[in-house]
Amino acid sequence: MRQKTKHLLFACFAFLSASIYPVAIIGNAKAPKGGSLVIGTSAYPKSLFFYLAHDIPSFQINGLILEPLIDMDLKTYEIVPALASSWAVSKDKKLFTFNLNKAAKFSDGKPVTAHDVKFTWDALLDTKNQTQPFQSQLSSFESCTVIDTHTVQFKAKTLHFKNLEKFALVPLLILPKHFFSEGNFNKAFNNKLLGSGPYTLDEVKQGEKVSLKRNPNYWGANLPQNVGRFNFDKIVYKTIGDLNVQLEILKKGDIDFSLIMMAKMWETEMNDAVFEKKYIQKTRVETKQPSGLSGVTWNLRKPLFHDKRVRLALAHLMNREKWMKELFYNSYKISSGVIGLTSEYHSPNVTGVPYDPKRAKALLKEAGWSDIDSDGVLKKENARFEFDLLIDNPASQRWLTPYQEDLKTMGIKMNIRTVDWPTALKLTSDWQFDARLMARTADVHPGDFASLWGSKEADTKGSSNTPGYKNPEVDALATKIDETLEKAARIPLVRKLDEIVSGDHPMAFTWESTHFRIAFWNKFSFPDKEGFPYSDYWNVYHYWWWDAEKDKKLKQARSEGVAIH
Repeated sequence: MRQKTKHLLFACFAFLSASIYPVAIIGNAKAPKGGSLVIGTSAYPKSLFFYLAHDIPSFQINGLILEPLIDMDLKTYEIVPALASSWAVSKDKKLFTFNLNKAAKFSDGKPVTAHDVKFTWDALLDTKNQTQPFQSQLSSFESCTVIDTHTVQFKAKTLHFKNLEKFALVPLLILPKHFFSEGNFNKAFNNKLLGSGPYTLDEVKQGEKVSLKRNPNYWGANLPQNVGRFNFDKIVYKTIGDLNVQLEILKKGDIDFSLIMMAKMWETEMNDAVFEKKYIQKTRVETKQPSGLSGVTWNLRKPLFHDKRVRLALAHLMNREKWMKELFYNSYKISSGVIGLTSEYHSPNVTGVPYDPKRAKALLKEAGWSDIDSDGVLKKENARFEFDLLIDNPASQRWLTPYQEDLKTMGIKMNIRTVDWPTALKLTSDWQFDARLMARTADVHPGDFASLWGSKEADTKGSSNTPGYKNPEVDALATKIDETLEKAARIPLVRKLDEIVSGDHPMAFTWESTHFRIAFWNKFSFPDKEGFPYSDYWNVYHYWWWDAEKDKKLKQARSEGVAIH
């Protein structure tokens, strides 16, 4: 009876199976397995468990140990199979049924089942768990049902143009129930993980490094999307918070790969012998991934930042053009709003806030701020205009210090408070900050704005609405955007939201990039070029491999002191 019911259920479905999206092999099928890759990272994750840390350092690790139901192709941005071998979407786009690959198993040999998917879903949506950002992003769904051992179905309560993509982009990384049900979800898995992915956790040195080793029995090694992928026997993430120190360690050869985040470093400090002789390669990878938000976020829960004129004045005091020329070598584009400048969803009406101290002074005066006792600090109703700016990257002080000086000239005292990454996350989640320097990733097709700018999220600690921004018009727009399935109709709605939020100045936007810069020892090879159109710096090396011949040439060149040709 159950099998008959299942057939009747599928009869009303429009199938979108993996066969409709032919999976191209984008890796090198001849890439050898072996070798290791040591990656320098600037921050140790708050927790190794991505669902609790909500950060990129943990995602790099979890993305190799755990797997989603579906994934996005880095070359085409099409949906490709992962744990699910096929999927179906009902005609009303409210039911999503996934058929798990029956070969899928966790690294301990136990099979991946629909019960693991259901467990993951329930754990993420359990309000006792510290998974608030995921609860928000998955709020368009109302249920997850086990149909049989290898079939699971999700029911959406609202239409959302990304309902299918969410299983790849949130991402919904599937947890083994038999492992993650043993212990406190919020505490027991900060330093231990188990999944179905190509790597397993090997060694953890808190605050220093995390080592992964390739799973020789990885169930998905021969799937088309994984051919020539996940080639290193070992991947080590080594935390070196000071970027200048990290560069020196790279040049010594103690790490193999580094993301270069400082334009000045790229332009002026990477021209010595190891680079000239091509022992270390410098590569700028252009990407179609849109730049995310970056800038100073104001905590609107604080009375100091309630007045939009004050926030606009603070933005007018950012001399972005000067900093871009003198400090950043014109490497980035100056941001104007919540949608990246290169995105087709960006509103042409959002042109940014120019440096204008005169206008800033007038706005502050309108808002009631003045130096009533001539001590150099603005005041209003006995409150001093003084705040702390929370940062986790000391290198940011190269432009924050001149900003601090410009603010001081205007009678505003900004104290720069530097803490490590986990502390910054904790303080931000608990709203224990005045202003916060931060950056966020962005999607090719932006949505789920309620999680970033929604009024409900503003009152929820740990949510992604860091500034505590509230606007009923934005709430309504965010819902309408998500429910608009046609891209052409959605674009003007996103542009309108861009105009409203950017015009309210919950952040002072800084700059954005269309690329990322990496440096690595010349002993690795890759298919065609270093990355694909939709690569990020945390997955670009998934298709690389250790090249024994290159390594031999490198060692010989170094021993002879000659360049590599």
